[in-house]
Amino acid sequence: MSAMMKRISCIALVAVCAGSVLGCSTGPARSEAQQRADRATVERVEQALNADKELYARHIVVRADNGVVRLSGFVWEPPELEEAVRVASAVQGVSRVVNSLELQRNGIDNSNVSR
Repeated sequence: MSAMMKRISCIALVAVCAGSVLGCSTGPARSEAQQRADRATVERVEQALNADKELYARHIVVRADNGVVRLSGFVWEPPELEEAVRVASAVQGVSRVVNSLELQRNGIDNSNVSR
């Protein structure tokens, strides 16, 4: 192998290692107070979703990070997608809602999951 190829290989190896280290790094640790606030926000959003008579929220997962709420999981009807975001947005402490919900396209009758 030529000297140039060895250098290129070494540079590529260093780049891969640096990318791995940067890819594994996380943001600053959240304080205990922020973690408690996020848990409280999740509880309030879950309560609001479950209290809504127009929405079946059993399969909606709620996560919160500094006021940003992410809804994931699934619902059965298209209006439930919009209703879940509307309900979550109205909860105290929620600054933004990220909608990652999916529509269960098989409907209730063909679903493996029963209500």
